[in-house]
Amino acid sequence: MNRYILFFLLVVFSSASFSQSLSVRSGDREFDDFNYKKAIEYYEYSLRRDSNNVHVLRRLAQSYHKMKHDDMALEYFEVLAKNENKEDSDLILFGAFLKERGQYAKAKLIYQQYLERHPDDQAVKKEIENVIKFENETLKDLICELKPSPFNTIYSDFSPSYYKDNLIFCSGRKSKDYRDDRYEWNGEYFLELFLFDASKEPTKQIVRFGNGIGTKYHEGAVCFSSDFKTMFFTRSNYFKGKLNRDENGANNLKIFIAEEKNGRWKVSGEFPYNSDAYSVGHPSLSIDGKTLYFVSDMPGGFGGTDIYRSYFRDGEWSKPENMGSRVNTKGDEMFPFFNSRNSLFFSSDGHAGKGGLDLYVVNTDGREFEVGHLGSPMNSSSDDFSIIINAEGRIGYFASNRSGGVGEDDIYSFEIEHENRVNILIRDSLDVNEVVPDQIRILKPEGIDVNYNADKKRFSFEIKGEQAYRILIEKQGYYSIDTVLYSHILDPELTHTFKLIKRPSVEKVNVNFALKDFKSGDLITPDILQIIEPEIIDLHPESGFGNYSVELDKNTDYRVFAKKEGYYAIDYSFFCSDSLANVNHELLMRLMSDKDIEKEFLPEELATVYFDFDKSEVKPEAFENIKKVVDLLKSNEKLMVTLVARADARGTSEYNDALAFRRAAATREFFVRGGIDIKRVVILALGETSPFDRVEGQSLEDWYRINRCVDFELNTFLDDQAQK
Repeated sequence: MNRYILFFLLVVFSSASFSQSLSVRSGDREFDDFNYKKAIEYYEYSLRRDSNNVHVLRRLAQSYHKMKHDDMALEYFEVLAKNENKEDSDLILFGAFLKERGQYAKAKLIYQQYLERHPDDQAVKKEIENVIKFENETLKDLICELKPSPFNTIYSDFSPSYYKDNLIFCSGRKSKDYRDDRYEWNGEYFLELFLFDASKEPTKQIVRFGNGIGTKYHEGAVCFSSDFKTMFFTRSNYFKGKLNRDENGANNLKIFIAEEKNGRWKVSGEFPYNSDAYSVGHPSLSIDGKTLYFVSDMPGGFGGTDIYRSYFRDGEWSKPENMGSRVNTKGDEMFPFFNSRNSLFFSSDGHAGKGGLDLYVVNTDGREFEVGHLGSPMNSSSDDFSIIINAEGRIGYFASNRSGGVGEDDIYSFEIEHENRVNILIRDSLDVNEVVPDQIRILKPEGIDVNYNADKKRFSFEIKGEQAYRILIEKQGYYSIDTVLYSHILDPELTHTFKLIKRPSVEKVNVNFALKDFKSGDLITPDILQIIEPEIIDLHPESGFGNYSVELDKNTDYRVFAKKEGYYAIDYSFFCSDSLANVNHELLMRLMSDKDIEKEFLPEELATVYFDFDKSEVKPEAFENIKKVVDLLKSNEKLMVTLVARADARGTSEYNDALAFRRAAATREFFVRGGIDIKRVVILALGETSPFDRVEGQSLEDWYRINRCVDFELNTFLDDQAQK
């Protein structure tokens, strides 16, 4: 009898153990297939029989997090963190979860627990610095009014997009057109596109959109061409009646293209860089239709999902270009929106923010990709994403799963009615001391006053929309700054920092130059003679043919560039000592060989980069040609290039000089990124002083256009001659 009882108990325990193991395996299968709702059911069942199972606790916390049930996720993360068998990675997961939710003090404690085990982990030390920063700092609230959209439901409503005078958005609500299929991730209906028409009666304002493109799987995240005849939209990898999966069984996202005809849409193809192996989605098209921004988790990125862009050239989309580490992080970047003024809005959980996905903006036209956080009330400790802005930059929509909403994700509208303030901080070049300049002025647009806060040593001015501001900063004993900054009304309390370079000495020394032919010794008048470092100074004959004179600062390193047709260019550096009253430099120029002269000619199509009016951003169509010139310099180390920059005659001559220099500097950046020593790329900013001839019959606008340019002039040079 005792043996029978023992056998019976073993069978019972074995059966219970097998049942528990089976529920865990079933939960893992559903988790790996992103069916989090079903996975939770299996894990909860298993946990009732083994409340100490670390794997189940971890998966439950992650599943509830994916389902956006943060209260339950927090509960299981806390239990997991107290478990003696937890792994180090569990603390990292929990810390990230708390940081995303804006619980900075708790996140700091969890990260510190991890550091007790791994005191040399620099990445976690950086995370602690971030949470301390946001624990002690509250981002300034943006003065605007948020309103929940009247069409929100208990389901997910997100990713708004402008369509003519109406609004398109994605929703997990039920559609009458398809059966009651639900998405196993969260139990909602599959996402579809809907149109909101505020001009109609309330019962008729919402209709399903995209007649001709709908499937029984996900459609969403859409954008349109400027004429609304072409649509780029995200869809589950479902094409021609087939649902495709990757090697792990996952169904990824793709971007499809559809054309509208007589009110019906027809899928004309797909984005050529789609893949069955990874997702591509969330498209945003530039106004001219030539640049497509999108999101992908393709290999080679910085994190989970990155933002990429592709250019439409010669009837084809170019290979995707990653937006780089200033935009993309180890986290997820998604939902890009590119507006008419070259601002890229996006969501990220990798940049320092309030928690979860936050909204950011970056101006791609001149802010060196400096990312601005949109602050409150746009951003919250929850997920805030998929923002769109009207052309003026004051009215728009975005989605959030913050508390107080109707459903999982809700769409909010906003309107900014007040000005916003931009701060300017002036520091020395060593970034040690703050400097108060003698004057700081906004040169363009006119009529903007700059205020000074003596306590904070900050200058500031108010803006009413997105715009470029030309700013002049001057202080005695320092080199002046004349540049353009970009600010958007949605950048709350954005601070631009400028560094003033101190002039090494107020004492001057007279420096004379004489240029001579190497063989004959005869004086030569060069085509160009410039001081190019530490500032650009054009030199002109002072005392007769071939003689040049200029006053320069003592105790300073200088670099001179000389060029004359038929001669090798000279790139010459010297130090201006404080012990001399006068300095004389005799520069000898050598005649070029016929072979080297041939190298200095560029094909006409490579010779010029054109710019838009009042812009210094290098346009995408110039990238490939610039790369070809970069390759030429790489193949011949004795070649250098002069960037001859012009501006049209509109605006003041001072402004046009600065604009031409910015155009050349923006072009030079491509050479530096391509591995060319900056000393081999010389800037000659002509401004409006040397325009091209206006030919007969040429319109004024076309003449302006050809003068908004940077020309490439190749030079074969002699490096740092020892001039005697």
